[in-house]
Amino acid sequence: MEFSSEQKTKITLIITKGEKMHKIARTIGGNCTWQDIQRFCWETGYMSWQGSKKMVSTRLKHFALARTKAERQKLAKEIDRATSYLYYCAKEMRTRIVAIEKALKHIT
Repeated sequence: MEFSSEQKTKITLIITKGEKMHKIARTIGGNCTWQDIQRFCWETGYMSWQGSKKMVSTRLKHFALARTKAERQKLAKEIDRATSYLYYCAKEMRTRIVAIEKALKHIT
């Protein structure tokens, strides 16, 4: 499925909030499936939190079995990228929480 730039932006924002792919597909609507969302994520480098966590876990298991320094360096780079992404998502979530807390203070 080909996404419009508006849909791509929407998917990216929802992914960083930790939503599951099938829920994102429902939000996008039309003929969009979770497989379309997954393909978009792989092509762009964005991942769901669950996908990123699974990638880190898998790479750590492979790291223990890596025989060469080059293999270990490659795995370390992938782990670093995924953990940096999780950090970015958590930081964005914290920013949203602070904004919500401020808004709630004005209401009460």
